[in-house]
Amino acid sequence: MLHLRLPIGRRVPFRAGQYAKVLLKDGESRNYSLANPPHDNDVVQLHIRHVPGGRFSSNQLPRLTPGDALDVELPYGLFLLNETSSAPIILLGTGTGFAPLKSMIEDLARRCTRRVVHLFWGGRRESDLYDIERANRWAERLPWFQFTPVLSRPVPGWTGETGYVQRTALATYPDLSGVEVYACGNPAMVADARAVLSARGGLPDASFFADAFVPSGDTKPSD
Repeated sequence: MLHLRLPIGRRVPFRAGQYAKVLLKDGESRNYSLANPPHDNDVVQLHIRHVPGGRFSSNQLPRLTPGDALDVELPYGLFLLNETSSAPIILLGTGTGFAPLKSMIEDLARRCTRRVVHLFWGGRRESDLYDIERANRWAERLPWFQFTPVLSRPVPGWTGETGYVQRTALATYPDLSGVEVYACGNPAMVADARAVLSARGGLPDASFFADAFVPSGDTKPSD
């Protein structure tokens, strides 16, 4: 996790689910979802997946020290909660796809939501769920929130759900006709979730919201 503070006195309004561009010295940029909630808009919190050989995650990030400056632009993106709806919410995340979902959950908590929210967060191994303690605390503290961790390659002794987040969500909620689904993370997960939840769960196309991470250098978040 990378925590940045904006210049003193500077605040940048944004909405939960949006992302920031980190500008590199060669003119390129890397896009990372904002993990902090909108009411904390004098800071920028980014969850950055280490990519071997990555220009920022491998080459620049390890050299940063407290007090260093980064050029950051925000906000971007249309992966936003439908604020006109009262439908239950299912959140699907893999890896650092947790970042914008964290922002959404903390925003909903701040606004004292009455919507039911269920987060399914998946990874290959338990270490991929790098902030699982926070999600467990939400589940204990927020009466409207549920959390289900899912591992596709668990080690012996794992007692949670196994497989893929979208399939686990469908098994939990076979009828999705009255919910909204927000998916963020691996493009394969997002594509499969859209297809499977619609075909087998009856999820309307208009109730599926997604932001798939694509390779660095493209125009979408690359966490």
